[in-house]
Amino acid sequence: MKKVFTLILALAFGFGLKAQCPLTTAVDFTATDVHGTEVHLFDILDGGQAVLIDFFFTTCGPCQQATPKVVESYYAMGCNMHDVFYMEIATGDSEAACLNWVNTYGVEYPTISGEAGGTQICNQYQIPAYPTVILIMPDRSIVINDLWPINNAQTVIAALEQHGLEQHECPTTGELVMSTDTVYIVNEGCYTVPGEITITNMSIEAVQILEYTSEEFTIQCHEGDDPYYGNDIAGLFIAPSDSLHVYVSAYGMGENGLYMGTMRLITTIGDYEIAIIYEENVGMEESPSNLCCLFPNPANDFVTLKGESLGTVCVYNTLGQKMGEFEANGNELRISTAGYENGIYFVKAGEQTLKFVVKH
Repeated sequence: MKKVFTLILALAFGFGLKAQCPLTTAVDFTATDVHGTEVHLFDILDGGQAVLIDFFFTTCGPCQQATPKVVESYYAMGCNMHDVFYMEIATGDSEAACLNWVNTYGVEYPTISGEAGGTQICNQYQIPAYPTVILIMPDRSIVINDLWPINNAQTVIAALEQHGLEQHECPTTGELVMSTDTVYIVNEGCYTVPGEITITNMSIEAVQILEYTSEEFTIQCHEGDDPYYGNDIAGLFIAPSDSLHVYVSAYGMGENGLYMGTMRLITTIGDYEIAIIYEENVGMEESPSNLCCLFPNPANDFVTLKGESLGTVCVYNTLGQKMGEFEANGNELRISTAGYENGIYFVKAGEQTLKFVVKH
């Protein structure tokens, strides 16, 4: 009788009898999949994607039957590049066993082995039987506690669509999308305003920017929110579905007027050309007053004011408190900002008031 009872327990464990995850809210975890990629659950959710998790083990018969159908639905839902992100988590299995599993069933989404933290995650989610497939929405609520039985790929697709997730085509390898094919760099008199472009990786692999070149003029590209201070993008990787916001600056343009050229991005999946237009906008003679400009802006250690007959110059913070008073000797005044806190300030010279930002 004991042997029969043991057999019944084994069948229940394998075939997902009442295999419902009891949690209603997701528990965060970070783990590394069998390909060495780190997976952080809450980062994915915070990025706006729902997450489907398939809890399994490699010798589980029902898991072996269900996985090809889950894989098929993964392609129908956009290959982790759109509304939903797929992953699978094993209990007890080694890295080698999971790698063999991935190769056998053609799993392209992250697989976390038992020895890489999968067993602990299964315990955190109190998974009672396998396979158990759950769906977590971006607000971290678990809206599907167990998707079973999985008769075909459409079973998974229909369940996801009930929660507002849509089907998408999978991106092809080797595709970078530029937000524009033309970048304008405008001369504002004493300095140029960088142009902007966003580069999005729509491939299924990370893409590295190897270098960028231009035969017509000097171009500098920077990453970050600040167009004047940033990091060189050469050598950076753009992960699948991620974007890189780039500022393009030009220096040493020579005579005023309209200039055109081409920037070439050289990447691991090919070369991309972007047209660059440098355009004179507001020059010294066209300035509406005798005050030309204030630069650099944002400022770090100093800011320079250029204009005619500047006279007495005062700096104020946003509370109207005077930070300093200076007497300009000529048409240029350099003001130290090393002691200023990061923030917004105003320069007043005669009837003119200009705003600048301090960013150390």
